[in-house]
Amino acid sequence: MERSSAIPADQPLIRFHQVRKSYGELRVLDDLDLDIAAGEKVAIIGPSGSGKTTILRLLMTLDRYESGTIEVGGELLGLRRQGDRLVPDREAHLRQVRKQIGMVFQHFNLFPHMTALQNVIEAPIRVLGLPRREAEARARELFAMVGLQEKAGSYPRHLSGGQQQRVAIARALAMRPRIMLFDEVTSALDPELVGEVLRVIRQLAKESGMTMLIVTHEMSFARDVSDRVIFMEKGRIVEQGEPGVIFREPRSERTRAFLKAVLER
Repeated sequence: MERSSAIPADQPLIRFHQVRKSYGELRVLDDLDLDIAAGEKVAIIGPSGSGKTTILRLLMTLDRYESGTIEVGGELLGLRRQGDRLVPDREAHLRQVRKQIGMVFQHFNLFPHMTALQNVIEAPIRVLGLPRREAEARARELFAMVGLQEKAGSYPRHLSGGQQQRVAIARALAMRPRIMLFDEVTSALDPELVGEVLRVIRQLAKESGMTMLIVTHEMSFARDVSDRVIFMEKGRIVEQGEPGVIFREPRSERTRAFLKAVLER
């Protein structure tokens, strides 16, 4: 039986509480506390190694954390209560939680032997059990949204990097997630292809009610698309606030130094 995903209106959809994560001797999240409201668009910025991508990977259950708790929709992620203890969750429930979350990676990760259409319908058919006709209709709507109506039958090798990334966005959206995660989705693209991908995400942020977490090095994009900007360093949140405040009047000297360095490149 699926657990209810309803949460009180005044509670966050995503909650990190004292989350700690290390890779070997390197601590990448250091007792992180972070709440994300339903429908909120949050941009996460900061230097390499600051823990930005790790937040997304933990939400996708690609990695496990050592301590603390993560909740999605009021449900523990990766853990369950057994008496007065927390123990690893069952895989069946992890899969149910994971269905709520879509992620688009730096590298497109499309199946090279499948057409764009096949890439997009694969998970809805296999995971959600959609009939092929319904999955294809949903996919074609998404291709129209990302501007790739004529490319549904193309293989990834015949698509530009920007087109492949837009297929990857359509593939994530085909699962109808409540939460979308974007991890530096333009970093592997040639500069002239960046705009076409950012336009799709801007449209999605403006027109959808989905919760979105966006790790990006595109500062103007972070400013335009987000409700809140979070600046991280060494696994901690240094500063967070509305985009206008963070980019015009950051309180932290470290935030000011980071923005000065990246904006003057």
